[in-house]
Amino acid sequence: MNHLYRILPCLGLILTLGLPGPLSAKVTEEQAKALGTTLTRGGAEAGANADGRIPAFAGKWLGIPPQFKDRYDGSYNLDPYADEKSLFEISGANYKQYADQLSEGQKGLFEKYPETYRIVVYPTHRDFRLSDQAYENIRLNALNAELDNDGLTLKGAYGGTAFPMPKNGDELVFSLFTANAPWFSEAPQISAYVFSGGNISWSELAFRLYAPFFKGDARAQWTFDDIYSYSITEQIRPPRDNGKISFTSNTFDFIGAPRQAWQYDPGSRRLRKAPDVGFDYPMDTGPRVVDEQNGFNGSPERFTWKLVGKREMFVPANNYKYEQRGLPYAEITKTRGFPNPELLRHELRRVWVLEATLKDGMRHIYSKRRLYIDEDSWFKVLGETYDRRGELWRVSQDAMIYAYDSQTPFNNVSFYEDLQAGSYSAEKLNSELEHGAFNNHREPRPNEFTLDGVRRSGR
Repeated sequence: MNHLYRILPCLGLILTLGLPGPLSAKVTEEQAKALGTTLTRGGAEAGANADGRIPAFAGKWLGIPPQFKDRYDGSYNLDPYADEKSLFEISGANYKQYADQLSEGQKGLFEKYPETYRIVVYPTHRDFRLSDQAYENIRLNALNAELDNDGLTLKGAYGGTAFPMPKNGDELVFSLFTANAPWFSEAPQISAYVFSGGNISWSELAFRLYAPFFKGDARAQWTFDDIYSYSITEQIRPPRDNGKISFTSNTFDFIGAPRQAWQYDPGSRRLRKAPDVGFDYPMDTGPRVVDEQNGFNGSPERFTWKLVGKREMFVPANNYKYEQRGLPYAEITKTRGFPNPELLRHELRRVWVLEATLKDGMRHIYSKRRLYIDEDSWFKVLGETYDRRGELWRVSQDAMIYAYDSQTPFNNVSFYEDLQAGSYSAEKLNSELEHGAFNNHREPRPNEFTLDGVRRSGR
């Protein structure tokens, strides 16, 4: 397998293929000076790649691009690259020419669907940036963040990416957890579970998220066991689930303050502590489990995490097409085995490769998983999972954008393909509705993200 993993010499930190080292160690003031020079202020490589196909980081836009100042009304994110033409397509006939820039999951899709699966490649853009406050928090994280309790407790981080210069897999998974994102989000989410025969199971929910960790303006008051995010999901369809509400709270201390979850049942009008709904608890929305959301979420305790290296790969990026009002869901789901490839924009980008192997004695339906994390956003953009026999099983893609209202990256649509069953899901759709997600548009209402508030909101 001839993957071009690179060993990065930056900052005197050697990213090697599995050599032993400290679980987590802060960088020095001297090392942190790379942020904003050879690295971007967020931790990505600032310069272009060798052949120029990945440009140097521009960061010219904060929030709304200037061409949309008079048109943006907050209901959805306009596409700054709508008039751009694709460069080329990768198909079942030529994908082996690009093998070094493809994931094993992408190759698996080409092998299973050689006549129909394609990757459409566009020019690469690195135009958006975070706020100065967010970048300062990332710099302070580099100097102060550390892991305790065998990599299960994060300390010293606040307001953004915990480890902008990760030295091992444990740090990289927490950089994924802490990638800058909206601190408040309110979104309609429609999901299509497309089975191998073409039948579709639809679900719909109203989602609210409050993540005080990302507000970024209260670093001095933040402690490692504070709740970093609350989420509320209210089911709308299918009809049998209408009115059901799930409420969760999360910290970055998976030992002392693990995830808490409650469920409201409209039949009994009672809010009860939920059973274990983490790890490999199956989801109704598609061929995935709970801890696959956003690449990985929840406690990393059952896996050994390895930072494999960095690669240049064709990955989903700047996927504003799914934000445009009037795009029919039928256009997204008209293909078998995978979503319509005409709509999913790919770019050549640098990604971190993170590999997780199930620990001896631990239980999970996946024996191994591999995540590809975009260097500019720290969001997972591709993923693949393996069954207990070690066979490639499922593939995922995230159609990430930059949200103008929150001035952060935002994961607006996700796709999950089951290569063995021939099914897939398209999740968090909203293009047939009047608006998409609203981010950072209001403060939480009094008691909104409390047990009493959730109980009162139930029907």
